[in-house]
Amino acid sequence: MIALDHAESRSAAVGRETEGAAADLDAVVRRLAGGLGGVGGARTAAVATGLGDAPGPGDGGSGVWGPGSAGGWFGHAGSRARARVADAAAEARMLSGACLYLADVLRVEGSRLSRALIAWADDERRRPGEGDHTEVIDADLALSVRLREVADSLAGHTDAAAVACLDLSGTTGDDPRAVAGLWHSLGPAERERLARDHPDLGSVAGLSSATRDAINRTRLRRLVAAGPTPGLLALSDHLAEDPGRHLLALHRDGRAVVASGDPDGADGVVTLIPGTGSSTQSIDRTAERAQAMCEAGAENSTGSCVSVSWQGYDAPEKVTDAGFSAAPARAHAHDLRTFAAGLDAVERMDGVDSPHAAVGYSYGSAVLGAAAADPSGLAADRMIHVGSPGATVDTVAQQWVDEGGTARQAGERDVVGVASRWDPVPWWSITGVLGARPGTEDFGGLSVDVTEPGSGPGSTRGAHSAYFDRGTVSLAELGRLIGDRD
Repeated sequence: MIALDHAESRSAAVGRETEGAAADLDAVVRRLAGGLGGVGGARTAAVATGLGDAPGPGDGGSGVWGPGSAGGWFGHAGSRARARVADAAAEARMLSGACLYLADVLRVEGSRLSRALIAWADDERRRPGEGDHTEVIDADLALSVRLREVADSLAGHTDAAAVACLDLSGTTGDDPRAVAGLWHSLGPAERERLARDHPDLGSVAGLSSATRDAINRTRLRRLVAAGPTPGLLALSDHLAEDPGRHLLALHRDGRAVVASGDPDGADGVVTLIPGTGSSTQSIDRTAERAQAMCEAGAENSTGSCVSVSWQGYDAPEKVTDAGFSAAPARAHAHDLRTFAAGLDAVERMDGVDSPHAAVGYSYGSAVLGAAAADPSGLAADRMIHVGSPGATVDTVAQQWVDEGGTARQAGERDVVGVASRWDPVPWWSITGVLGARPGTEDFGGLSVDVTEPGSGPGSTRGAHSAYFDRGTVSLAELGRLIGDRD
């Protein structure tokens, strides 16, 4: 089991790294062709990519640089160079797809084989010579068949261009659980074609996290090259700080979702939905708070924890805007539901159901409540509202939980309100504009008072921003709630 886990993590890491190399090679091809604008593009594109000082016309017989070629390299030498780099990019992308596919197979079929072997060994200990090895044989065959697909792909026995076109969305109805099942059934060539034809595939809930990260990082590089924005640059810097981070969603309007690691094989996941003023520009702050909760939760449980910074909605920029409208919270509540369902579906495929805590902070509480208000439910074992101004609904009876695709009404212990009595933001719930506050008598659910000992009225200024500070009562209580897996 340990060997399989190691092989899976290494395959995923190599796949993600090789996809990055393929993206870099694609960029070289574009530069050789004269920058992002291609033939006839602006001269500034070549200067911006560091090619502005290339030789001018007449400096080489077989390749030409110059203003007329937009900084590109043309002629026979240029054509050969572009072709060779493009071939290298294609080879790298094929290798990346095979490695990511292998990681997916090892996690699911490999786990099934491990469980079958353990069960057989237990039977043998109880009844020597009489253990039923049927499940072992079946699991071994299933793993062998999937591994053969990797070998065939790397040997060139399958051609993505010859694979029948597949409409992932139309086939699954955008149901994350159906997507997870279908994606896992596809071979490397089919996955390669879908990734090539659909640049937004990395944001589709139900794909493995390593695959989504590889696709999204390539797309992020291209978006930054095409026209960097403060949000994209901050996101790029955040990912560069820790190669282990996974970019799980990247939307055209700048929204993004980043995990501290691969959540598919983690023992627990904590998703933080940040509040007013948050954006990809502040992803570092959101990630630090999410990670602090993971670490606090680890003190109350065993196993690994992956934190997720869910900047999947357009948060209001100002408190005055946030307090008078639930529209931003409801606008992307469906996205939070599908994201959580996708995580749950992929994670459950290896036969282990790890806990997922969704934490809505400040206005993020309204997003969390709106997501759980749909009768299809939110795939979270615990919904924690921190410093909530209201959850867009009036009672816990209007909250739903998605358990492996089956919805049920949330119970009292499923929804928790965490607040300091000196935090002024929860007082806004009295207006009813954003609904009631979880943990109150009217709303229901658990109530956790995290008022710091010795604090008083003078604490109102900083109480709302201190919930995730290390060494505080609030972070310790959040860790207890996250680590409580009963």
